[in-house]
Amino acid sequence: MRTSILSILMALTVVVAGPLAFAGQDQITEQETVASETLTETVEVNEMSEVADKMDTDGAKEDCTNSADDDGDTIIDCEDSDCAEDPSCKGGY
Repeated sequence: MRTSILSILMALTVVVAGPLAFAGQDQITEQETVASETLTETVEVNEMSEVADKMDTDGAKEDCTNSADDDGDTIIDCEDSDCAEDPSCKGGY
């Protein structure tokens, strides 16, 4: 994700810096505003994505029977210590 931010910043630099040499003051201000808004939107999207990633696993409870890592600890079902007392992991149903 950090690579994406760097790529966007580099692209914005090229987009803004190239025309600046030939632009009048009004055009410079407009381009700066567009670049600033684009950068702000990019940062907001990345921040929301990071929050969403955390929300996916923070406080999640492991479902011990679905072959998935529900709580985000990279351990699945009965191998997860959260499932130690689960009947499906003790051989019961």
